[in-house]
Amino acid sequence: MLDLYQAVESTNLDDVIGIPERGNHTCSVARNIQDVLKDAYGPVAKAMSDCMREVTIANMLADCRNCIGVKARQLEQLWAPKRKPLPL
Repeated sequence: MLDLYQAVESTNLDDVIGIPERGNHTCSVARNIQDVLKDAYGPVAKAMSDCMREVTIANMLADCRNCIGVKARQLEQLWAPKRKPLPL
């Protein structure tokens, strides 16, 4: 999934988390928030890319097929005519 994301998205995965632009330069928090958040978000971005690396298109397709199969069986049960027992 990571390869797919990187192929189609122009946004760097680190930017998905969303570190705000530097704001008011007279405010010490606004001046330093990007550096603080980059350090804090670094492990989060790594974990996200590691998880995305483990997800494959084949896995997602199998999950989709399974979900479709479950829903189809549920619909069959819902709409199937109720069978009466045969008289003996």
